Amino acid sequence: MDAFREFIPGAANRHNYGQDRRGPQNPRLSQERAPIIECLLRYRDTVRLHMPGHRGGKGADPLLLSLLGQETFLSDVTGVPAMDELHEPQGCIRQAQELAADLFGAGHTFFMVNGTSGAIHTMVLSALDDGDYIIIPRNIHKSILSAIIMAGANPLFVRPVYDEYLGFALGVDAQGLIRYLQTNPDARQAKAVLLVNPTYYGTSQNLRPICEAVHGQGKLLLVDEAHGPHFHFHRNLPEPALRAGADAVAQGAHKMLGALTQASMLHVQGPRIDLARTKAWFQHLTSTSASYLLLASLDAARRQMALSGPELIGRAIELAGMLREEVNHIPGLYCFGSEITGQPGVDALDPTKVTVTVRELGITGYQAETFLRDKLGIQVEMSDLYNILVIVSFGNTEADIRALLEGLRSLRRAVEAGELPRDLQAAQQSIPDLPPIPEMALSPRQAVQSKWERVPLEQSKGRISAEVVTCYPPGIPILYPGEVISQETIDYLRIISRLAFGISGPEDKTLTTLRVVRDV
Repeated sequence: MDAFREFIPGAANRHNYGQDRRGPQNPRLSQERAPIIECLLRYRDTVRLHMPGHRGGKGADPLLLSLLGQETFLSDVTGVPAMDELHEPQGCIRQAQELAADLFGAGHTFFMVNGTSGAIHTMVLSALDDGDYIIIPRNIHKSILSAIIMAGANPLFVRPVYDEYLGFALGVDAQGLIRYLQTNPDARQAKAVLLVNPTYYGTSQNLRPICEAVHGQGKLLLVDEAHGPHFHFHRNLPEPALRAGADAVAQGAHKMLGALTQASMLHVQGPRIDLARTKAWFQHLTSTSASYLLLASLDAARRQMALSGPELIGRAIELAGMLREEVNHIPGLYCFGSEITGQPGVDALDPTKVTVTVRELGITGYQAETFLRDKLGIQVEMSDLYNILVIVSFGNTEADIRALLEGLRSLRRAVEAGELPRDLQAAQQSIPDLPPIPEMALSPRQAVQSKWERVPLEQSKGRISAEVVTCYPPGIPILYPGEVISQETIDYLRIISRLAFGISGPEDKTLTTLRVVRDV
């Protein structure tokens, strides 16, 4: 910290808050700078008679102080004049956001302190008015549905490509989406298209032809790039959405870069985006007490990528490649790689996402995750019926990878010795085909704001769903609020409810009953 303090202009003068503010007459700041961190260091010795109440840690509970350390509390400040203000940035926050925009190639970058969900909310609400239509894949993150509900918009769903063997959704087939845009009458009324790219599992689609088709119809292309902020920094990664021409991109800097959890960015570019409207929605949706710990971490993550991004991301790619190769030498386990690309929905792959498929062992991914965590103290990113997902970061070491590999070998030995039951065989014996996408009778907002009642699943035919129902696999919602429940949907949910799969969304996880809009 002291070494960095020496680097900062004005750090010797703790009252020199306004120095180096960027304006029309000032030269562009170097990417070596970290404006928010510089301001925090200049402010650390100030006598504090303002929020927060812990006063730089002097009033903090000793237990929390021992956990987080004094430095954390000294940097937990509020939007006093010396520290700029996130809603109307003119000083260090403005400088930091401009540096990020320069690095990522955006017209404007917003620092988000309420996660990528907050970035998505701002992105969608700034693009849509009440009653507008938006084309989205069926496997969106719940934050996108929340934004659509808040906007009062109407979703037009397209189904992503589903891989039966791996048991999860890939991307949207680009050519299929383009045909939908060109031939479907409903698509003509859409104001925007929103895509999830990359997926949680690292599969990525070619956005350029989609972007050309979307813009050719005068629509906006919005991208949930929560898991792809690192794409900008290595040639062996998929093309970033901004470079492909997307109008707005939400990124989780905490997911794949070095920022703190909940720290994200929203990038916008081009004439199709109303920047003033986006700024207004950003202010509506963002806390007026933004965490400077999160803001500083965004500033630092940007600086780190600017100075060392290719080297750091390259290290992660190398470690992930080692893991993938070694896993594929363990009998019963499989890690897909570049061989998955070229099929519909997958044009490229993020190699730092390593999916270990365990279905040939006869166990579920849930069992594998539990074994690694409870027996060996290894926590992976997530699991599903067939897989565990591992995210390899530049923060990992070869020792981490070796520990996981040994853990996977131990997992196989435990299965072979009968220490783990082969639960998968019973679970997958009768997985039904997905039912058709239901008819949308009400907008999601109308559905969730309506009075509702709970009815038995078998009596729900023809009723309008008032909740989301998602089953894993395939991880694609079967019902959204506002959709009409068909007999095919009832039959599907009846079978799924008996298989003990993961159920997300409904209040009744047994699927014995569903929440539906009350008939008037």
